[in-house]
Amino acid sequence: MDLDEQPTYFIPRPNNVTSLKGETVKLQCSIENLGSKFVVWRKASDPHPISVGTFIYSPDKRFNVSFSPTRREFNLVLQDVQSSDEGVYECQVSSKNKLIRHILLTVNKTNPSESSKLRNLQNISPHNPDIVLEGKEFINSGEILRLMCNVSGVQEMSQDLDWFKDGNLLKPSRYKRISIEKQNFLTNRMLTSVLEIEKSSAVDTGTYVCRNSDLLIASKKVIVLSEEKSNPDKRGTTGETKNCQIIHGQFWTMCLTTMIISVVAKGCFYLT
Repeated sequence: MDLDEQPTYFIPRPNNVTSLKGETVKLQCSIENLGSKFVVWRKASDPHPISVGTFIYSPDKRFNVSFSPTRREFNLVLQDVQSSDEGVYECQVSSKNKLIRHILLTVNKTNPSESSKLRNLQNISPHNPDIVLEGKEFINSGEILRLMCNVSGVQEMSQDLDWFKDGNLLKPSRYKRISIEKQNFLTNRMLTSVLEIEKSSAVDTGTYVCRNSDLLIASKKVIVLSEEKSNPDKRGTTGETKNCQIIHGQFWTMCLTTMIISVVAKGCFYLT
């Protein structure tokens, strides 16, 4: 049977990866029956891909893809890991049925034993809940609106995350353009939810809120820029056109006035 006709699925690999700052880290993604499909890596909070297949699209030269046909792996390798690299990464298979695997990367500035000592000295619980909402504030019309919500330090992993726009609950079943993907990371006690709105338009501009079952809330204002508003040349062209129309109208008004004066003057001449 052709590989494209066999079901494609992910082979279990670690989905929680911890690295020290400055190290090289490997995010594993193994796929059975990939066939002619290709693998896309991206950071969940960024709609732009890091890699497609073995080609690197990110301008960040620290990224590389390690392909192993025997292990059926398309691993993302990141050198010189920094705190800003921390977050959820997606390994996505290009197919009709959206196949996505999430991997959580945690970056420690110090080794785990030192971090534990520091928390004890500061008398801080490692499980204090926190919620963070990431994504772009400005996007162009037609692009994918993509937001990622992370809740860390969760006590009950059965909790859920809800999305709201301008106070209205968002449900994929109501809106065809909306998709919401959720994942629980038991080891790090983290909940992650990714909201995507395809073919964004001006109606998608608004305040988006992510809320968990404990009523922790994070919000973000998103503005979808229309083509006219985002193109200053068009604004200038419109202004120039209006000015030309005004000048054109004034010219013909002046010509008409001159003609009337001329006719009246001739009439007065003949009467005299």
